[in-house]
Amino acid sequence: MAEPEKKAPTEGAPQPADGGEKKLSAKELKELKKKEKAAKRAAQKEANGITPEQQKKLAEQKMEKKKQQTQQSATSSKKQANQATKKEERRVPAVFGHLETREQRNASSSTPSASTISNIIHPAILSLTLKYSNYKVVGSSSRLKNMLLAFKQVVQDYSTPENTTLTRHLTAHLSNQIEYLKTGRPLSVSMGNAIRWLKQEISVISIDTSEANAKEILCTKIDDFIKEKIELSDTLIVDSASKHIANGSTILTYGHSQVLEELFKFCVLEQNKKFNLIVVDSRPLFEGKRMVKNLINTYLDDDEEDDIPDEFASVSSRGARVKVPITKGHISIQYALINSLSSTLLDDVDCVFLGAHAMLSNGRLYSRVGTALVAMMCHTRNIPVLTCCESIKFSEKVQLDSVTTNELGDAEDLIQDIDCMRLSSKKSFALEQFLKETEPERKAPEKPAKGKGDQAGEEEKDGEDDSLENWKEIANLSVVNILYDLTPPEYINKVITELGALPPSSVPVILREYKNT
Repeated sequence: MAEPEKKAPTEGAPQPADGGEKKLSAKELKELKKKEKAAKRAAQKEANGITPEQQKKLAEQKMEKKKQQTQQSATSSKKQANQATKKEERRVPAVFGHLETREQRNASSSTPSASTISNIIHPAILSLTLKYSNYKVVGSSSRLKNMLLAFKQVVQDYSTPENTTLTRHLTAHLSNQIEYLKTGRPLSVSMGNAIRWLKQEISVISIDTSEANAKEILCTKIDDFIKEKIELSDTLIVDSASKHIANGSTILTYGHSQVLEELFKFCVLEQNKKFNLIVVDSRPLFEGKRMVKNLINTYLDDDEEDDIPDEFASVSSRGARVKVPITKGHISIQYALINSLSSTLLDDVDCVFLGAHAMLSNGRLYSRVGTALVAMMCHTRNIPVLTCCESIKFSEKVQLDSVTTNELGDAEDLIQDIDCMRLSSKKSFALEQFLKETEPERKAPEKPAKGKGDQAGEEEKDGEDDSLENWKEIANLSVVNILYDLTPPEYINKVITELGALPPSSVPVILREYKNT
């Protein structure tokens, strides 16, 4: 009698060991069902006249189509993210092409989406970022102080999630706040130093410390940091720098610096000095106006009013003396734009005081654009140039030019009217020639011809010159708003810090000592 034919085992099915049945795991059952479904689909397609080769080809086409759809979706999302930056990228010259614009910072930022931003970003950080981007808060010291105060609010409102510790989670939570803060403006050197300090203080907190106690410790340390590194440092710098201002001298400064403003007030209110002050300013932020306004709104104390000559004293209707600003009788202020800074304006200058954004390790001064020009002009006339800078602004970086690392502002700020200032209707000869040559290339429709009388009447009107209104449509024309420049150490005589007045070559020594402490 012939033996019955044995069936071939199913491919992929596990075989029983020693004649017994083997129990399949959940993973093996899932794979077996998957293969059975695939076999049924293949058999059904083969019954419909589709060969296995055609089935394989259709599967490959399906996979390729899915891959293309994924690539297209990624490309479209990237295009949408860079849609706002295309025009801006085209207008930035190649030499500054590596610098990020505001739109690029917003597009490339790793901040959360708008739907979840309210759950991650603290309202104080949202408000501060808006102030940064609108230049409501400017100046390295002011930005640093406001950032630390915002971080203090973040720490106070922070609560540690379950299954984690404050030391580990708070650092990541702060990193989200910092990333969003960068979308307004890049971090300054002092802000970066303070962030590293704060994260170090968080990391050394013991795990056994309670959350309330840890938050109290951090808030106290933030207050102490502001007091020591900003307020007390400025007091020591002012006390040291005031020795370089004599009665009757002429002092020149550029833009606005908080420590220099306190210096000029200190010389009048505490030392009763009288001197002349030249404030040089530049577009588009006009920070020098803030310096002049704050000095004008500073008044002498009651016990100092007796030293004011009668011609400067204000008298009320009752005959009693009232307070007068320090600009009457003590400080004589002269305000000038940097493009009007000439040799005649520098003839009587005895000393120049400059603010600082950062002092680099090679002794170069990184400050608002135009500082290097002022320092160079004063150096050629042997006028002492002094820089007031806190040690928190010192950086270990080395930079040889102001192109490698810088910040790009909005180009429209140089074109549009800023702070009620109108562009001059008179164009330079070079600009006239350039606009004349590129006139056929402009996309703007030509205006109808006018008579000479109409042209003369139009030239007399203020603010009617719109030659740069459509500057983005003019080929080969780029408007670049650079915010900082680099001043070589040979143009600087002294750097006045809370540690004393030192030459620029001593910056690495201060950095080494500061790091050791």
